[in-house]
Amino acid sequence: MFQKDDDPVRLAVDLVNTWDLLEDDPELLRDAASLRRFLARRGYGEALRTSSRDVAEVRALRDSLRVAFTARAEEAAVRELNGVLRRSAARPQFERAGKQWRVEWVGGLADRIGSVTAMSLLEAIRDDGWERFGICAGAPCCCVFVDRSRNRSRRFCSQLCADRVAQALHRERRRANR
Repeated sequence: MFQKDDDPVRLAVDLVNTWDLLEDDPELLRDAASLRRFLARRGYGEALRTSSRDVAEVRALRDSLRVAFTARAEEAAVRELNGVLRRSAARPQFERAGKQWRVEWVGGLADRIGSVTAMSLLEAIRDDGWERFGICAGAPCCCVFVDRSRNRSRRFCSQLCADRVAQALHRERRRANR
């Protein structure tokens, strides 16, 4: 129901959501070690050497990706994501992955992550439509998602936020019935 492990936009969504207002410290990419852990959990284990510069560049990338979710129009979202690709020094190359070929982006860490995430979001806009991009309805949460549900009804970034809102509504109804 929520972002699936094999969804190609998951890295982009997870990266944008590294700024989480529901946490005591909303910045989840605090330092090079936290960036390494974030990337290793998402299959970028080769990024063992990260620096404070990488952290700053990835945070700036995160802000650009968020624009795709907060833009007022699809054209603005596409323009920002195209800008991420233009600024990236990473270049696509085909590499073998078993019997299949896959596109691998080659370049600096932030450039590679930028190219992968911007392309996946642009492909999601092309394939599913920008209206599938959302921000969690569980205020004060500001996490993002790409709605892959059949009925296009997703409103929350996670089951946790959906449950939190449902519990609050339930408590409100109970108070009103007293």
